[in-house]
Amino acid sequence: MGALVGDWRDDAREVAAARQDSIAACLGKARGGAKADSPSRMWPVCPEGVVVMRIKLAQKFGLLVTGVIGLALLTSVVAVWSSRQLGKELQATLEQNLPSIQAAAELEISLLEQRGLVKAFILDNGNRSWLAELREPKQNFVYWLNQARTNANSDRERRILDRLEQAFGEYDGKREHVIASYDAGETDRAKELLLRDVTNEFRECFSMCEEFIEANKQFIERRAAESREQMRWVMGIGAGCVICATCLGGATFWLLVAGVLLPLRRMSAHAREFTGQSVGAGDELAAIGVHLRTLMSDVSDTRSSLEQSRHRLVNAERLAVVGKLAASVAHEIRNPLTAIKMWLFSLHRDLNGDPQTDRKFTLISEEISRLENIVRNLLDFARPPRLKLTPEPLVRLIASTLEFLGPRLDQKQIALVWQPPPDLPPALADPEQFRQVLLNLLVNAQEATPVGGRISVSTGMESDARGGAMIVVRISDTGPGIADEVRTRIFEPFYSTKDDGTGLGLCIAARIMADHGGRLLLESSNESGTTFAVWVPAAGEGRTA
Repeated sequence: MGALVGDWRDDAREVAAARQDSIAACLGKARGGAKADSPSRMWPVCPEGVVVMRIKLAQKFGLLVTGVIGLALLTSVVAVWSSRQLGKELQATLEQNLPSIQAAAELEISLLEQRGLVKAFILDNGNRSWLAELREPKQNFVYWLNQARTNANSDRERRILDRLEQAFGEYDGKREHVIASYDAGETDRAKELLLRDVTNEFRECFSMCEEFIEANKQFIERRAAESREQMRWVMGIGAGCVICATCLGGATFWLLVAGVLLPLRRMSAHAREFTGQSVGAGDELAAIGVHLRTLMSDVSDTRSSLEQSRHRLVNAERLAVVGKLAASVAHEIRNPLTAIKMWLFSLHRDLNGDPQTDRKFTLISEEISRLENIVRNLLDFARPPRLKLTPEPLVRLIASTLEFLGPRLDQKQIALVWQPPPDLPPALADPEQFRQVLLNLLVNAQEATPVGGRISVSTGMESDARGGAMIVVRISDTGPGIADEVRTRIFEPFYSTKDDGTGLGLCIAARIMADHGGRLLLESSNESGTTFAVWVPAAGEGRTA
């Protein structure tokens, strides 16, 4: 065992040294070739022999990239600010002019609604209903006139509204004069005033409404012109930023070509010479990438080999210790334990003591049995017995095992759920070894299940990855489950979460099932319970012991 461990260590050291020599030779050749081609543009070597990048080149790239990013941020800030300003301008324009425009339109509409009503009054032989219809448009005109004065945006609009108010007063007064003349029987005089004075006053009021609307349009156009000017200013800033960013991008490209790509091409040529790999003409980055991946693969393989060697060493040392311990236990512990147990039985029989003494003898006997079980597990792990595979009916094996554990289950009031299938074929198994696997799983389930819990056993036929017929025995409990950090290690030798456990039960069970050509799996485990599955080949299909 010591010679084998030493050979593995020597092999690992030789592999690591070879990989390090390969990496050092490649880097040295690339560094040397670069210095021979262009000492002013390649990376210098510090006194300790470490390849470093020129600080000046890094500063140039940093400044150029910072400038491009700064201009991009400036452009974005200006764009966002201008968008917000334009939005505010549009909102302000709408808030200031929309009520004024609406008032101007309503003024014109209410004025038009009044036209012709006095004329209809005269032509309809003084029907007063026409004068009643005049009252509402007149009130609307006065209302919208006040609204227009409230929302006026300039002194010009206010002066127009003052003139309009004065003209409408004269217009309304002359209409009243026409109505009074008609009521006095001066029909011709009323018609003359209507056609001459009232019509002229109406036209003057209407023209003032049009002038007020035009004033609103001019105000909106003026605000639009201011917004367009602001947009031109913003576009000028954006164009300047784009031009500056383009210049900086060109400088970055030149620096990239002169300071990186050309030296990289020379390094790629040396890499191709060293590795003998060609990835196509002109593809320097791919060549460097292939070479670096080769180096990283070598390093990864070396680390993996070292890690595997370390695990093999640990397992080999552990197995060597177990082998020695098992041999020593077989000669130094097992025989004295048997003698102690026999003398204890003889003393117990001769003393015929009281119940308290019987209890003490029982406790000592149980501890001796536990020691014997530990010794047996160690021996089974170190020197597994040869399997005697025969076609065995699993239903009978499971039934006898459950019957053996019945008192322990009854003591904890654990319900046992098992329905033997009538058509289960026999399995190709060693009955004693398979029974040991079942006992180990059922005892673990019984210890994990709380008082009043349930253990379920089920059997069925399934196929393995190669299509072979397998009998699967599933054992489920209602315990608290297995912690995540424990699941990956439950089949490791000497790993146990029990204070008095050896950590060999599941390890031995898994190895027994592997020797059978089957497997032992942890199918599920959560707060509702745990399920183990035992896969064993079914007898038949050309399988023999």
